[in-house]
This record gives sequence, C-alpha cells and structure tokens, in this order.
Amino acid sequence: MAEFTPTVHNLSLVLYGAALLVSLVGLAARSRRGTGAGVALAWGGLLAQGGLLGVRWAAVGYLPVTGLFSTLHFLTLWLVGAALYFVHRYRAQPFLPAALTLGLAALGMAGRGRMELMPLVPALDTPLFFLHVATSFAAYGLFAAAALLGVYRTLGIPGSGLGQERRMLDECLYVGYILFSWCMIAGSLWAYLAWGSYWTWRIKGLWSTVLWFYYSGVIHVRTRPGWQDRPLDLLALVGFGLVLFTFLGLGLLFETSHPLA
Repeated sequence: MAEFTPTVHNLSLVLYGAALLVSLVGLAARSRRGTGAGVALAWGGLLAQGGLLGVRWAAVGYLPVTGLFSTLHFLTLWLVGAALYFVHRYRAQPFLPAALTLGLAALGMAGRGRMELMPLVPALDTPLFFLHVATSFAAYGLFAAAALLGVYRTLGIPGSGLGQERRMLDECLYVGYILFSWCMIAGSLWAYLAWGSYWTWRIKGLWSTVLWFYYSGVIHVRTRPGWQDRPLDLLALVGFGLVLFTFLGLGLLFETSHPLA
C-alpha cells in the first residue's frame, strides 16, 4: 500500500489535469467530442480516487478519513462527483473545469499530508466517529461546489446547457446541509461515548456549530425575495470561506486536539 498510495494519487492528478485541459479546449472550440473526452478523463480520475479509497480502507480495516491526505481526497471525490452528476443531468460541461481546478488544488495540498495510515485509538474506533467525519467532508465537497456555482452566477458565466445553475446551487446547499446535520448529530453522540458529554467547548466543535448555524440560515433565507440571485451567491461564497477556516485555518492558528487538525 505504501507504494500504491502515491502512484494512484499522482494518477488522479494527471487524469484531472488532462480532463481540465481537454474540457477547456473543447469548450473554447465548442466541440462536443472535446468536452466528451474531458468528461471521460474526469470519470477516470474519479474512479482512480475511488480505487485508492477502497484499497486503503481494505488495508487498515476502517474508512480512511483522518488526516490531511485522506480528508482532502474524500472532499474531492464529492466535489468532482457532484460536478459529473451535474454534467449528466443538467449538461453542465462548462461547470466541470472549475470543479476540476479546485479538485486539483485540493489534491495538490493533500500530497503535503501524511499518506501512512495509523491504528486508531479506542476513542476513535467507533462507527459514529466515521459517520461524523465522512458526512462532514462530503458536505464540505458540496459546499465547495455551491461556492463555485456562486462565482459562475455572480460573473454571469453559463454553468449549465439547460440554464439550471440555480437548481444546481440549491441541490448542493440542500444535500450538503443534510449531510452536515448528520455530521453534527453523529459527532455529539460520539463525544458522549468518548468523553461523557454531548458538548465541549473545544474550538473545532465550536466553529463547526457556527458553520452549521450559518448554513441553517442560508437554507432559511434562500427563498426570500430579498436574498435571491447575488445575495445567495455571496452567501455560498462566504460559507465556503467559513468551511476553509474551520477545516484548515483552525489548525494553523490554534492548538486543537481534534483528530483532523
């Protein structure tokens, strides 16, 4: 596994990079064949990532979503997976390059993390913990897609051949919010089993709660007349900024005992 991990990681980078280049050329030339080839390459990268996840899971006996390398790979799976879903449902080929660019950035950063997987301490070896972490990073991937759609809509760039950018944004926000809500529930139950309390004032948990309340507000106001179009797009962008701060910023600015820091 030690040799397989960097090989498939690099393969994912190559396939996504090739998909990005071919997709951009296809869109510039308005070539269906070019954009189709880009989509096929993106699927290849996604399958390579899925294979990497499966092999690492089988090797250690638990879902590998701890540490910078594993969590960024999992986030990218959901980001690119959502983009490919939109391609096939809403003809969103113009949106794919943005998702691939952000996915490449995430995988590039993932390469700076430790690829080795360590045995779990007893407090983490519970299905609740992995439900908590997996749904968290799945939601982060969808919130990232929502932010990209906010950029497209703000700049007036078509992201869907069917003009369904708003519906795509809503789906990312709704599904991401449901997943993140499950993350918070599972995290509270896991905290009770691990520490005897559903809530602690650890900074990671505090900011995760702030993030949940933020997206609760976004879901609440998204249908109000005064929050349509650009205000909603800005909310999606600010939300992903909070995601980045909660995920990466806290570990850089504060000392935290959270397992993902």
